[in-house]
Parts: sequence; structure tokens; C-alpha cells
Amino acid sequence: MHTTAIRVRFDEVDTMGIVHHPRYLVYFEVARTHYLRDLGLPYSRMLEEGTHLAVLETATRHLRPARYDEEIEVVTRCTECGRARVTLAYEVRRGVELLASGHTRLGAVTPAGRATRLPASFRAILASQVRPQ
Repeated sequence: MHTTAIRVRFDEVDTMGIVHHPRYLVYFEVARTHYLRDLGLPYSRMLEEGTHLAVLETATRHLRPARYDEEIEVVTRCTECGRARVTLAYEVRRGVELLASGHTRLGAVTPAGRATRLPASFRAILASQVRPQ
């Protein structure tokens, strides 16, 4: 598991000061890039090797609101890793309080958008991190 700290910015909230629901997908993306980088898999390296990760599926369950200027944490873990796809699960927390949960399923594609396999070195590292839900 990996934890990314995020401070809620003013442009991310609605008129009530509550994080607007689509922002959670942005938080997932921020956490995903930090997670991959900390595993030694910066997304830039994958791009250099000619592989992109396309978002195939997203889901978010909202439980409690996050508010402007709060520090929240996004806990990320890999729940599945196949030859061409990887699924990451997320928990958005304020301390021990669970605010939201969700996942993204990503598929490896070429720069032209054609499905391909994950580079073997990336797949090996991600597969070693799999922790089913």
C-alpha cells in the first residue's frame, strides 16, 4: 500500500466548501502517479518504452465529504495485474475516517491506441504488489 497526502484546494470545492465529486478521480490519478514513481515505475519511463496506460474503467463510492483546506490521504494498492491490464484500488481518508473508495482499471496501449502488453519489467513489479481486496 502507498499513501499520498493531498491538501484540498479552493478550486476543487463547490459553493458549500465540499470537494466536488469528479475531483476524486483527479486524486486517484495523483496517487497513481506517485505510487508508480515510488515503485520505480515513473510513467515517463513507460512512455519512453512506447506504452501508455489508458483508463478502461473507474468507480468511486462517496461516504463522507472532504472540505476546503483539509489534508486528506489517498491510500493506493494494486489489486490485479495481468499481461495487459492493471487494477488499482483507492481509499480517500481524513485520518482514520474513510471518505471515499474506488478503483481504476488501466490497459496498456501503444502510442497509436492499440492494445498491447505491459512491459515485462513493469508487470513483474506490479504483480509483486498485488493485494486483492
